[in-house]
Amino acid sequence: MYEGKVIIASGPVIMEQGKLLVNKDGKDDFYKIPGGTIEEGSTDLAESCRREVKEEINGEIEIVKPLHPMIIWKNPQTKERTAIVLIHYLANLLNKKDLRPQDETREIEWLDIDEIKEDKHAVAPNIKFLIEKGDIK
Repeated sequence: MYEGKVIIASGPVIMEQGKLLVNKDGKDDFYKIPGGTIEEGSTDLAESCRREVKEEINGEIEIVKPLHPMIIWKNPQTKERTAIVLIHYLANLLNKKDLRPQDETREIEWLDIDEIKEDKHAVAPNIKFLIEKGDIK
């Protein structure tokens, strides 16, 4: 039985014309899909996903379907033993022209998926996982 810290996070995979919507904050030196930690007491993961995208990049999304979840067993920042459960959703962006960095978000980019596959961009482990699973094509 696992007895360490647990973090649950939710985020959307938004793709348009062979590009993936990503952002970067001050915590990591790689791009990641927008989203974030589920607040304690929340029971609706899709709603949490929508809220986090609004908070990070002012994005409005429509959830299409769930994608493969992923578990990371070590916090990439602190290296401490932590189960990080990442819940992913395929989503459509409804307000592309209104995107702008919020709070800790420093940058918003549309990265070419083929370039991600060729390791031309530093991306979060879950992006590579979703490519391997066929969720990002």
